[in-house]
Formats: sequence, structure tokens, C-alpha cells
Amino acid sequence: MGPSKNDSLTKKGIKGFIWNFSGSVVQIVLQLLVIGILSRLLTPEEFGVVAIIMIVVNFTKQITTMGIASSLVQLPEITNKHISLAYTFSILLGTLLGFAYYALTPVFADFFHIQKDIEALQFFSIFFPLVSFGSVGEALLSRKFRFDVGVKIGLAAYLLGSGTVSIILAYLGYGYWSLIWGQFIGLCITVCLTICYEVPKFSLRLEKQPLKDLFFFGSGHTLGIIFNFFGEKADNIIVGRTLGTALLGFYSKAFQLYSIPASFFGTIFDKVLFPILSQKQNDIKKLSSFYTFSTTFCFGLLVPISVLILINAEFIIDAFLGGQWGSAVLPLQLLILGLAFRFGTRINKSYLKSLGIVYRGAYYQLIFAVLMFVCTYIGGLLYSLPGVAAGVLVATVINYVQIAYRLYKVLDFSGVGLIKDLSKNIIFHLLFVLSTVVLYYFEIKSKWIHLAITVTVYLPIFVLYFKSKKNIIFTPNNLSMFILVANSLPGKIKNYMVRVPIFKDFFAEHP
Repeated sequence: MGPSKNDSLTKKGIKGFIWNFSGSVVQIVLQLLVIGILSRLLTPEEFGVVAIIMIVVNFTKQITTMGIASSLVQLPEITNKHISLAYTFSILLGTLLGFAYYALTPVFADFFHIQKDIEALQFFSIFFPLVSFGSVGEALLSRKFRFDVGVKIGLAAYLLGSGTVSIILAYLGYGYWSLIWGQFIGLCITVCLTICYEVPKFSLRLEKQPLKDLFFFGSGHTLGIIFNFFGEKADNIIVGRTLGTALLGFYSKAFQLYSIPASFFGTIFDKVLFPILSQKQNDIKKLSSFYTFSTTFCFGLLVPISVLILINAEFIIDAFLGGQWGSAVLPLQLLILGLAFRFGTRINKSYLKSLGIVYRGAYYQLIFAVLMFVCTYIGGLLYSLPGVAAGVLVATVINYVQIAYRLYKVLDFSGVGLIKDLSKNIIFHLLFVLSTVVLYYFEIKSKWIHLAITVTVYLPIFVLYFKSKKNIIFTPNNLSMFILVANSLPGKIKNYMVRVPIFKDFFAEHP
């Protein structure tokens, strides 16, 4: 059952968060398990070939719908005409781009020096109509707050695609084709299950206003995601073009481990809160309050997580990928320092999108793309993979700052106060990074020693800091938002929480 019509937006958002949180936890566990198995069945070069192919494929996929799906979520009101035209144009655009992509595969193969793998490149041309068609149904489910359905579909597709097909085919010796077929089966499952919940409607009758509604926001949004794509993939393009598929295989695994926690929180935020923010886009006071709340929550939670991953990067790489992936350790350590800024950027972009500031957002993404290409190229030229990772870190931080400043001008929150809170939190946790560097300087490099120090020293300090009044999450400014969220929780979850003394006292003080 989906949420009832009488539920408030906040309650719908809480339910959506719970569904996406639980689903994401399960998917992360599955993802780590699948990564661990496949990294032992395939070589870094095979992963590198697929990573290069996905650069090209993902770029084309970004523009398959011209942002039509996002328009269906962002528009205050939609009609059956909007929906039928969205389905019609999305599948037409997807089909046209599939043909264009197929025709251009020789150019892509020459650019990345993978001419021998051109058949794999060409195979992905059939993805585009499916992706484009399925995105409309997914957008409608999101608009209706049917997050439970989206989570179930995503888990089923990943489990049967990458989690079953890819592993079986890799074990049978199909090489990188096992990854490709796993993705294709997962996509087919996603589309079929989405159709079961959102039956497509089509129309060839063109009407000016619905088309304008879909394409004005959609074209600006698409421009933004094109620039963002080049920003997000600049590192892979640089590594694949200049350093080769083997090193790209190492880098792609480091980046995948780095992106798991960022995607975990970022996807939840974007899927659940973009529809809510879009419907609250005229209430600047509430948007401002929630922005500072979500930003402090992001940094307060993800900065310590990133530090813990950095300290134990070698242990994590060995545990999940195996000993042959040691070259991914230092890139992971550098990348993970930007974890909070990466998720913070997801928050910023969701706000720009929900407020309809898509063309200004596209301009910021263009700056980000240029920064990424310059920083990663220089870094790769000087220091190979670690230099590329350092370039990503620098560009990510700058990009976060530029968009946050724009939102500060629009939302008018306390910028100085937010900067002070975030700075204190970052400096406190960087002390543990510095202590790790000192240990390395004195040749104390054993992953087991660092793990033991983490468990016996760092974790207790982190917990005490998290519970203290100096933590940036539990501040007086965030109290009103905590009260709103707490009182919007489903009854069953409240009943479990009140059994814990700290939550019992909170609910007693703020009924």
C-alpha cells in the first residue's frame, strides 16, 4: 500500500526515507558481496574495459529523455496529457539516441583505444530506448511517493542482474561480458516491473503548453546533467585515455568503494526529498531551515565515516577486493576525504532543481566539469592514479562551495554560523587523519594495528563527540526540525524508539 492521501508531506517523506534507507542498506550489503566475488573472478583490465564503455553509455543515457522524467516530478501539477506525451517523446528520443550511439561507436573505440571491444560498445545501443521508457514510470512512482515500490524493484533488478547473472557468467569465463549481461538483465527487470505499477500511456497529439512544461524545465535540467556528467566522469576519461584500462580498473574499484556511502545517502535524499522540496518551493523559510539541518547532518555523519574509511583503507581493500588490488588503496584514501562534500553537493543540486534554478545550475556544472578536467589531468600527469584522486578531491570541494554560496543568496540562512560549525567539525576529525600520517611516518603501517587503534581509541572518541553538545547535528537551530521529523514517524517506529531512554525523554519533552 502506498501512503494515504491524508498523510502530510513530512510523513510521506519519513516513510520514503525509511523505505529507501532499509532498501539501500540491503543493496549495499549485496553490492559489497558482488564486488568481492567479481573482483576475484575478473581482472582489473576487464573492469577497466567496462568502465570505459560505461563512460560513453552513461553520457548518452543522461540525455535520453531530455529531463522529461524530472519535469514530471518538479511540475506543481500534471495531467494525463503530460504523462502520455512524456512516454511518447521519451521512447522516441531513446530510440533515436540508440541509433546515433551505434553509429558513433567506432569513434568512441578509437578515442579510448579499445577497437577490439567495439562489439561490446555497440551492444549497449539497445539500452537507450529501455532506459528512456522506464524513466517515466519511475518518475511517476516517485511523484506519488511510492518509494516502497521503487526500493523493491531496485533490489530485485540488482539481485537477479549483477548479483546472479554477472557472477554465474564470470565464473563460466565470459570475462567483461558477464558485467554487461548482468546490467542488461537488471534493466529489463526494472522496466517490466515498473510497467506493472505504472501502465504506459501514449499520445501523438501535440499540445503546446504540456510540451513547454515538459521541455522548458527538462532542457535546462538536461544541460545541467550533461555538464555534471563530464564533471563526474572526467577522472575516468583522463585515466582511460592516458593511463590505460588496467589502471582504470584499479581506479574504478577505488571510486566505487568511495561512492557507495555517498550514493547511499545521496540517492535517498534525492529520491525522497526532491518531490517534497518541489512542492514546498515557495516556502523559503522552511527550505532554509531544512537546508541547514540536512547540511549539518551530512557533515556531522559523513566526515567521521570518511576518516574511519581512510584510516582502514588497506584493510577494506583487502577484505572486499583481495590482495591483488593494493594499487587502489591510496586513491581511495584521497577520494574519501571528499565524501561529505560530494553528498553535500547532492543536497545543493536537489535544492537548485526543486527551486527551478536549472539553467544557473547548468552553469555551475560547467564550471565543475572544467575544474575536474584541469585538476585530474594535471594530477594524473604528475602523480598517476593518486594525482587523479587528489584532483577529484580539489574539484569536489570547490564545486560544493560555489553552489552552497548561490543557495545562501537565495535561502538567506546564517552563512557565517554554518561555516563555523562545519569548520570545527572538519578540523576535529582531521586530527585523526594527521595522527595516522604520523604513524605511517614512523613506519607503523600494519593494517591490523590501525584497525586495533580504530576500535579501541578512535571509535570511543567519535561516539563521545557525537553525543556531546559540540556536535553540529544536535544544535538548538536543528531542534525544531528534529521535533517535526520525530512527530511524523510511523507509530510502530515510535513505539520501538521510546524503549531507549534518550528517545523516551525526547518524546516526553516534545509531544
